[in-house]
Amino acid sequence: MPITRSAFQRYRLIDEIISRYPFQYSKQKLFDLCRDKCGIRSISSLEKDIQRLREDHDAPIAYDKRRNGYYYTNPQFRLLRLMLSPDDMEALDYAREVLTATQGASVAGELANALQKVRQSLDIIREVKTEGLTRRVVYMEERVLGGNRQFVPMLIRAINQNRQIEFRYRKHEIIPEGPEKLSDVLKLRTLHPILLREVADSWYVIGYDEPTGKERTFALDRMSDLELTDEPCAVPPDILINVSELFEHIYGITDNNGPVEEILLSFSPLFGRYIKAKPIHQTQEIVRDTDTECVVRLRLAPNRDLLMHLRSYGEHLTVLQPASLVQDMKESLSATLTRY
Repeated sequence: MPITRSAFQRYRLIDEIISRYPFQYSKQKLFDLCRDKCGIRSISSLEKDIQRLREDHDAPIAYDKRRNGYYYTNPQFRLLRLMLSPDDMEALDYAREVLTATQGASVAGELANALQKVRQSLDIIREVKTEGLTRRVVYMEERVLGGNRQFVPMLIRAINQNRQIEFRYRKHEIIPEGPEKLSDVLKLRTLHPILLREVADSWYVIGYDEPTGKERTFALDRMSDLELTDEPCAVPPDILINVSELFEHIYGITDNNGPVEEILLSFSPLFGRYIKAKPIHQTQEIVRDTDTECVVRLRLAPNRDLLMHLRSYGEHLTVLQPASLVQDMKESLSATLTRY
C-alpha cells in the first residue's frame, strides 16, 4: 500500500531520532516530537508507524524497557541515508521517465550496479505518492530506439581498457538468399574501438579497422555476438586524430570523405526562429535575419544525413550554396515527386 507524504515525513523523523539518539527517546518523548513536527494524534498511531517500519521496510527497531527507549539492533542501519524529500523523489521520477523515453529502459538498467546503494536508500521513497496529484504533469513522446543498447557499457569498457572487440555485422544492403549465405553476411570482424556516438536514438561505434587501415563506423543494432578480446588496441596516431575531429564538421554519422564547405541556408522567418533556438550544428552562424528570411552558415562536409535533415524543412528552406548540395537537393526532391 502506498504511503502518503505525511507518513513519509513521520518515517524520516523516526529514523533520524532513533539512529541519532539510541536509548534516549522514550515512546512518550518520540510521540511528543512527532506530534509537534508532523501532527501525529496518538501514541497508538506512533506504534503503528513503528510496526510498519519493521514489517514493510525491515527496520531493526527494538525497545529497551530498562532504558525506556527505542533503538536499532543494527547501529549502521539508516532507513533514508540520503534523506530525500517527496519533492526530490518527484524530480527523480520525472528524470527517470525522461531517461526511459529518450534512452530506453536498458540504459537505466546499465546504471544498476553503480546505483545499488542509492536504490536501497530509495526503496521506501519509491512508494511515496503525492497527495492531490490528479493529472500527469510530464509527458514524453515514446520513441523507437535503436537496438542492442546493452552493448554500450561493454564498448565503453573496451575503450577505457584499450581492448579490441570482435563481433558479427549485418549490412542493410545485403540480404541473404538462404541460410547457407547467412554466415557470409555475418562474418566475424575485429575492431580497435575509439569512440561511441549516438545519432537519432541509435548508437554507433567508430574504430580503427586494421585490414583496411582506415576508420570504420558500425551501427550497434546490426551487431551481434559482441565480445571483448585480450588484445590491446593499436591505433595509428593519424587515425586517432582524424576520429577525434571527425564530427566537428560532420552532421549525423555518415562521412562521404568530401571537403568541408561553407553551406548557406535560407529559412522562412518562422523556421528561422526554430533554427536559432535549436541550431542544426555547432558550426552554425546567423548571416542575415530579416522579416523575409533567416540565412545561416554551416561549416560541414555535405553527406547523406545532412541532406535528409535539410529535406525535412520542406518549403521553408532554400539551399543557397554550395552548388553541389543545391544539385543534390534538386535531384532528391525530383526523385520524391516521381513517386506521386
